[in-house]
Amino acid sequence: MPQLVMDLSPLKASPEFRRIWVGGLFSTLGYNITAVAIALEIYALTGSAGAVGLTGMVAIIPMIVGGLYGGVIADTYDRRKVALGASLGMWLITTFIALHSWLGIHSLTLLYSLIAAESLLQPINQAARGAIIPKLVRGKKLPAANTLMMSVGTLGMSLGPMLGGVLVASVGYKWTYLINVLAFMVGLWALYKLPPMSPELTSATRSGGIRSIAEGFSFVRREKVMGMSFLVDFIGMVFAQGRPIIPALAALTFGGGEAGAGFLLSAGALGAFIGLLFSGFLGRISRQGRFLTLSYLGWGGGFIAFGLVAWAHEGRILTDSVTENLAPLLAAGAALAFMGWADALGGVYRSTIIQTAAPDHMRGRLQGLFIITVAGGPNLGSALVGGLAELTGPSLAAVLGGTLVILAIAVVTVLQPALWRYVPEPVPETRQNPVL
Repeated sequence: MPQLVMDLSPLKASPEFRRIWVGGLFSTLGYNITAVAIALEIYALTGSAGAVGLTGMVAIIPMIVGGLYGGVIADTYDRRKVALGASLGMWLITTFIALHSWLGIHSLTLLYSLIAAESLLQPINQAARGAIIPKLVRGKKLPAANTLMMSVGTLGMSLGPMLGGVLVASVGYKWTYLINVLAFMVGLWALYKLPPMSPELTSATRSGGIRSIAEGFSFVRREKVMGMSFLVDFIGMVFAQGRPIIPALAALTFGGGEAGAGFLLSAGALGAFIGLLFSGFLGRISRQGRFLTLSYLGWGGGFIAFGLVAWAHEGRILTDSVTENLAPLLAAGAALAFMGWADALGGVYRSTIIQTAAPDHMRGRLQGLFIITVAGGPNLGSALVGGLAELTGPSLAAVLGGTLVILAIAVVTVLQPALWRYVPEPVPETRQNPVL
């Protein structure tokens, strides 16, 4: 009988991978609880979707710098120490975020500054972590390991926003922020327990700086499949972001108060987690590039559906009760869940292509570039969609954004069909890399 649920064997085979998985779960859960609390607090202070979207613009420059140089650092020094140092810095920032609330500061400037600082360290941490995974799990089990790592992210992103909305509504911002401080410590423990993870150095990585960054860009430019995987992801993330408009839609269209907003903010990750949970069929897909491309078209289509649901429920009489607004919340949540499902399933192959097609001495840099698209793209997209919502309204902004995703990906695929045609060679249980 074909396997239906996700493959758990990497957790059994590698104690180090298992610790990274558990630590990542706690860290991601706490991070997303805090992210929702910050979004709700900024909207409560300003009443503006644009102010919430501005968090993305504040984060994007530090994210790019951290992604570019974080990849070089991860390809030059012990990746365990790099990830541990960056994680420790992020833990200190989460502590400052909690203190700002406990001291009653509630300053937009301070929140934006802390978001920017965290955005600088996050890609350094993720570049090192991503380059570590192929050292812990090799060969044919790498897609299964990537599925499990994505399940950590999606589980944290599904439960985190939901818990964040409930916690803000029940215990307030102070205790909500404190939870991330405690959860992050589990992730620090997992990294501390890893053995040394030194990269295979070359003359370019030893020299560091601009030359090393340029080598990473040159590799992506030469390998058309990898370049297209970055491009379609960037298009999807920039034009279709629900986070900046969900607080406004929860307050003005769907109802349910902070708990309703938390439910909608978690719906995409919940859909992603369900998709990954029943992802056993992914191992039988041969046209991985085509599947990845179609997943982004599904992402754009889900955002269009979300905007149409919001448009259909405009002008309602609202309350803060989730049960009294259950129908519109469930309809909107289903559209967001479909977006998450499409993104997660395609993302398994997006990660695997990067990890297996690149030599070890370049994995950190490619992970850094990957983070710029998957994390920097949403930050830029939050600013773009939030600004568009100020001009057109949140509902129309979602419809326009989803439409742009579908049209732009269709155009670039016609112009460069390398990803659409990509079928990897079989990967044996060795370190051999597939050929693009």
